[in-house]
Amino acid sequence: MSVSKAGLVERAVKHLLAGYNCAQTTLLCCQELMNMYQEEVLKSATGFGGGIGNLSDICGAVAGGVMAISQKFGRVGLSEEEAERKERTYQLAAEYLRTFQHAKGSPYCRDLLGVDISDPDTRKAYWTPENRRKCAEGPVAAGLTILFEIFLREGALPGKMEDQ
Repeated sequence: MSVSKAGLVERAVKHLLAGYNCAQTTLLCCQELMNMYQEEVLKSATGFGGGIGNLSDICGAVAGGVMAISQKFGRVGLSEEEAERKERTYQLAAEYLRTFQHAKGSPYCRDLLGVDISDPDTRKAYWTPENRRKCAEGPVAAGLTILFEIFLREGALPGKMEDQ
């Protein structure tokens, strides 16, 4: 499998236009990238859409990215080894958030979109295919680029990867 950063953006556009939210799109792209698709994990990203429950708060790309990092590196038990996994996951999640915030200026949906979508009428008017594409090519693409670099550096990507 050959994957590029540009290919991730193409997938993000496809998934957002199909109807997935930003968190699901980010997580799904990462799951596809690392061959670790799990329906229940993808389902758990649903509530993070629209800046958590459509409140226009933390960007779904941020939330979905943290979920992807956690799915790949997180812990399930309480052993010493699992505690080390937890700490590494925290470090990677913090790196992701800091880098995203530096790149985009804010981790908040309302800032990134330039509109507060917490109002149902505003939200319905805003989410046109054109704006879904802009979201995919903007904050979601930025998040996926950062995640790609983290996963590549951490040796988490299967197959041949293209750093383009």
